[in-house]
Amino acid sequence: MRTDTHAADQKYLVVLEGWRLGAKNPAGVADCSLIVPTYKRPREAQEQIENLCRLPDFPAEVLFIDSSPDDATEEALLAASKQQELPFHLIYVKSPKGLTLQRNVGVDISTKDLLFFLDDDAFPRPGYFQVMRDALAPAESQGIAAAGACIINEINKPIAGRWRFRRALHLIPRSEPYRYNHVASSAPSGLLKQFSGLRDVDIFQGGACAIRREVFETERFSEFFQGYAYGEDVEMSMRVRRRWRVVMCGDAHIFHRGTSSTVGGRPDGFIKGKMEVINRHFIWNRYSSRSSFLNRVRLYLDFMLILTMDLAWFCAKPTRLNSIRHAVGIAAGVFETLISPTKYQEPPVTRRYRLAVDSAAEK
Repeated sequence: MRTDTHAADQKYLVVLEGWRLGAKNPAGVADCSLIVPTYKRPREAQEQIENLCRLPDFPAEVLFIDSSPDDATEEALLAASKQQELPFHLIYVKSPKGLTLQRNVGVDISTKDLLFFLDDDAFPRPGYFQVMRDALAPAESQGIAAAGACIINEINKPIAGRWRFRRALHLIPRSEPYRYNHVASSAPSGLLKQFSGLRDVDIFQGGACAIRREVFETERFSEFFQGYAYGEDVEMSMRVRRRWRVVMCGDAHIFHRGTSSTVGGRPDGFIKGKMEVINRHFIWNRYSSRSSFLNRVRLYLDFMLILTMDLAWFCAKPTRLNSIRHAVGIAAGVFETLISPTKYQEPPVTRRYRLAVDSAAEK
């Protein structure tokens, strides 16, 4: 379990508003904290609490790191806590906005040895936390520092024609799901077949993973990634993979609701298109810049093909304004990576945040 910084150093930390609700009869997987970054999704936050309370296994500590401009999520969590007696400690933090920043806030404020990260619209199935915990338990970890879960509604999912076309043109190397290739991509999770046990991988999904606190003694989620933070989990996975094993737990199941019903906080087409190019190029430059010239060509041809397909969709149906915005964003991102490739030096790792209320209190 993490020990807090000496009291004399507390004044140098950024103090964030929030509260803690201590469980009257605490239970759950004792060495596990769950960190849920959220933004303008009060309904999902309340459903997440309800789902956790139904599980036979749940983390002993649950943190919601909220960057919403209003109080709706906080009110939803308080309402959920009053509707039922919570068996875990619930912590609410009002945070600056940014997915990776919010995860780092959760790392600083949480107290357990194993840190679980969930998207606010990802709902674990029974056994999820225990299976992941068993994979990471110190006595049995065998060098495993991070574990990803199986998102069951993405297994055997139909593969988008866009990806199949890019693969047919050999712009994307053949690789297994959750294995990194040197054009900074991986095969779609829909190609994953259900399995049992552990499987070594390169990539975990940031919205359904668990990481040992030991990792955060030297690493943090990169705050280069802003806003929607496309690709931030690939970059973090690759950084962890340099020193430790990363696995996927075939028996840890989760349902990710995704874009079909939760759209809050997602960027428009231009921002998303530009972000996809710049972030993917950043990952490629950090982990694959010494790969073959062919992979460099593949990377840029892939960008150009995506742009061309966006333009084709727009021409076929001019009402698809998001397609043309996405194409323009892709073009802007390509231009920026050619003229001035982004470089980012990760800052020294240190604890930066604390909760204004450091002892258990009722809201």
